[in-house]
Amino acid sequence: MKVRGIKKSNLGWIIAFFGFFALLLLIMLLADLGRLPLPLFQQEPFDKVGHFFLYGIASFLSHRAINRRMMAIFNYPIPLGPFIFSLFTAFEEMLQATLPNRSASFLDFAASMAGIIVFYWVGEIWDRKRQK
Repeated sequence: MKVRGIKKSNLGWIIAFFGFFALLLLIMLLADLGRLPLPLFQQEPFDKVGHFFLYGIASFLSHRAINRRMMAIFNYPIPLGPFIFSLFTAFEEMLQATLPNRSASFLDFAASMAGIIVFYWVGEIWDRKRQK
C-alpha cells in the first residue's frame, strides 16, 4: 500500500530518519556555536565515538528511508543513503575549518566514514537474517 507515493511499510523508516536527522542538525548547530551541553563529547576520544555513531545511525536510517536504493559508479553498486552521508560528512568537516568554535579533523572524518560503512554492513547483515 502506498501513501502519496510512499510505501506504507517504509513510512516508519522515513519518520525515523527525519527525526534523527533533525537531532543530528541540532547537535551540529550546538557544537558549531560552542554550546554542546555534553562537554564530554567534545574531548578525545569521545568526539570520535560520537562521529562514528551519529553518522552511522544516520546512514543506516537514510538507506532504509529511501528503500535501500543503489546507484552505480563505474558499474559498481553504491548505496545511495550512505553515499549522501559520505558527502555530507565531508562538507561538514570542511565547514568546521571556517568556524571559530570548531576545527576540521581528518580523524573526525575517518570516524564518521567508519560509522557510515560499519552501520551499512550491519544493516545488510540484519536484512539477510530477517529474510531467512
